[in-house]
Amino acid sequence: MNENIKELMDFLDSSLTGYHAVDNMRKVFLQEGFIELSEKEIWSLEQGGSYFVIRNDSSVMAFRVPECDVNEIKGYHVYAAHSDSPAFKIKENPEIEKEGVYISLNTEKYGGMILSTWLDRPLTIAGRVCLEENGGIVSRLVKLKDNICMIPSLAIHMNRDTNNGVAFSAQNDMLPLMTMTNPDDREKPSKGMLRAMVAEAMSQTDDRILSCDLFVENCEKAVLAGAEDEFIMTPRYDDLACVFAGLKGIVSGKPERCIDVFAVFDNEEVGSLTRQGADSTFFRDTLENIADGLGVSEKVCRTWKADSFMLSADNGHACHPNQGGKADLTNRPYLNRGVVLKYHGGQKYATDAYSAAYVRNLCGKKDIPLQTYANHSDIPGGSTLGNLAMAQVSMAAADIGLPQLAMHSAYETGGARDIDSLIHLAQVFFEE
Repeated sequence: MNENIKELMDFLDSSLTGYHAVDNMRKVFLQEGFIELSEKEIWSLEQGGSYFVIRNDSSVMAFRVPECDVNEIKGYHVYAAHSDSPAFKIKENPEIEKEGVYISLNTEKYGGMILSTWLDRPLTIAGRVCLEENGGIVSRLVKLKDNICMIPSLAIHMNRDTNNGVAFSAQNDMLPLMTMTNPDDREKPSKGMLRAMVAEAMSQTDDRILSCDLFVENCEKAVLAGAEDEFIMTPRYDDLACVFAGLKGIVSGKPERCIDVFAVFDNEEVGSLTRQGADSTFFRDTLENIADGLGVSEKVCRTWKADSFMLSADNGHACHPNQGGKADLTNRPYLNRGVVLKYHGGQKYATDAYSAAYVRNLCGKKDIPLQTYANHSDIPGGSTLGNLAMAQVSMAAADIGLPQLAMHSAYETGGARDIDSLIHLAQVFFEE
């Protein structure tokens, strides 16, 4: 097992939510000498400096300023990805007592999920908690124990059509079972049980907890699979594998005449229409704050944007071994064959001839394997963050990613060798 895939698996295992993923990146940045900034303060930046800023705990912008004179800077090189993945969001007042013995949790879908893949798996609960502290509100990460809940399927004896295609109700069929009532203590209320567990996990009293963003997450660990360990199976491969590659790239890359920006947005899986999403002002605000921090005028900043480039990194569908007819006729990427360059005639992906030429040229010079992806013309595909970010700041952009199977499953499959290619691409892009 090479070091990149080992580090990726550790990152995936510990990044249960977007909040945890951003916190993991924050630790790396601080260890690598990046300086944390606040959007509530005026920035003063130095040539050759490395910085990062976090918005709402789940989105982050890290950037490196080249050592050249400010007047020699050409623009921004941006690598963008997203921190969130489909999961079950826990509602307020979540405990539901059933049959007088079971206690389940009231949840709702977050993102487009393959619901059947969440059945009969060990699940955990993780997220962030907001507390009152010294007269203000602070947020803290929380994770309850592994295997604290599950979603049991219905036996085939009670639903003989289960293998003929079953429609699942998120409200009725997919509620996680967390515990049972105590027959020896019927006075013990089930309401507030989860809140008490969260408080105990954080060594807090539950009256200090003001609010929570909690998710039911798959706590199974990432594993290598296949006859030669050529596959990786893991939760949250989409899109944390792309996040990990960008993280490796920004840490090791040395910019020459472009300002390197590693942008990780939240809420891509639900449309990005939040203050920390790709369709928010976070991207534009950060680029303008960088220019201000370097003492550059607005008109110079506009020229920088015009000479900038974005790699929008979000995974693409590999050709399926059992359902090859779902793939495009001529653009059919496969696992372990390299990075995917994604096209869409309706511009769900930002790639055009110019941006594709840039990526092809870069990969060709550095011997990085590159494949192409397009949707089957009769099957509409998903969208990603590139074109949404372009609505905020216009620049040349290409959509790329890693090929994978079972996208939006609770346990996805990718090629174990592909991560090296994407890390290499991120590194050379940031060094351009």
